[in-house]
Amino acid sequence: MADHDKELTASEEALLESFFSAARADEGTQAEPSPELLARVLEDGYGVQDGLAAAAAPVAPARAPAPRRSLIAALLAAVGGAPGLAGLTAAALVGLWFGARPPEAVAGVTAGLFGAAAATTDTTTDDDLLGYDIAYADLLTDG
Repeated sequence: MADHDKELTASEEALLESFFSAARADEGTQAEPSPELLARVLEDGYGVQDGLAAAAAPVAPARAPAPRRSLIAALLAAVGGAPGLAGLTAAALVGLWFGARPPEAVAGVTAGLFGAAAATTDTTTDDDLLGYDIAYADLLTDG
């Protein structure tokens, strides 16, 4: 880069002054570009524009039709994949469990909503969990 703090010598000053005086003398006549130069510049500009237009509009390749998914794959995708299916399965099993053997809190809510007739279901105790009598478990282990 040029050093802006550099002082010019007398010969450099005289050379610059001669260029400036020549420019002042030609101030009345403006230098116009020749018509041939203008034609070449326009020709180059049109060529660049045509090249940009061809590059900007690429032709999309023909796409093959998307493969069809099976019904099971579509349903699995609809519930959120494997994690969604696991959550849905867990919720369904808990719903079946509560429907078959409702806890006391759920039975009380059911009685409040639907009357006492709905609450008179056959509830189980801890001794008879899913039909297995714990009292006979001692007999099985004692042999």
